Amino acid sequence: MRGAVTPALPPDAKQTLEREGWLHFPQFIDDETVSGLLRASEELERTGSALVRDTVVLGVGFEVQSATGRKGELAVAPGALRKISFPSKGQAAFANLRRDRGVLHALAGLGVDAPKCLVDQVNFKLPRLGTGFPFHQDAYFVIGKTRGRLERHGGLNLVIALDPADAENGGFEVLGRTHTKGLMEFPYDPGSMNEGIFDETHRVLVAMQPGDAVLFHPLLAHGSGPNRSDRPRRLVTLWFRGGGPALTSADP
Repeated sequence: MRGAVTPALPPDAKQTLEREGWLHFPQFIDDETVSGLLRASEELERTGSALVRDTVVLGVGFEVQSATGRKGELAVAPGALRKISFPSKGQAAFANLRRDRGVLHALAGLGVDAPKCLVDQVNFKLPRLGTGFPFHQDAYFVIGKTRGRLERHGGLNLVIALDPADAENGGFEVLGRTHTKGLMEFPYDPGSMNEGIFDETHRVLVAMQPGDAVLFHPLLAHGSGPNRSDRPRRLVTLWFRGGGPALTSADP
């Protein structure tokens, strides 16, 4: 892991994030960290290698890749995965990333005071099989007291590429400036991209290399298309809110 090294923010990073709702950060984590996360992901994939239905194993949620991409349907093949939720409960590399000092201090530098991780996931796009993730706002899925804390203290989410990601294999897309429109009502059906629900004037597909990150507002609409290539596409997703434990120089 990076340990005590905080990624260097561009001089206009905070202003860009406030205006556009997102920020592309090349080499947010180093090659060693990427390799460790890939090994951890592959170990979890082996755990789920026989699964044909969505399953929870020791607190780790395995969502299989169905033909439509919808939850609750049978997998297209045993072990075909679409998402792993809370891999941190099964692999130390993901648990370490949630509390990595460099990551937390980068978020604090962008205005999230005392960031606390709410969600960690690995999103998969299997070659030729991985379906899209329709445009949505992550804040929509935060409910109850946690949403109240997010609204009071603010937050920031990020995705980190473990594989090269581009238009061909279902790269990450953002709808810039949609975070300024407030929370919208939308369906979440992987059979559609939800095109036309959000303002797509500033739509960008962000090409990413392993270790690159996109940091974005919890209200920013984003999604991704299907994987039409022979290459996998894996992204780590982390959701943070402010108002957590104070960061100190002794934090790991």
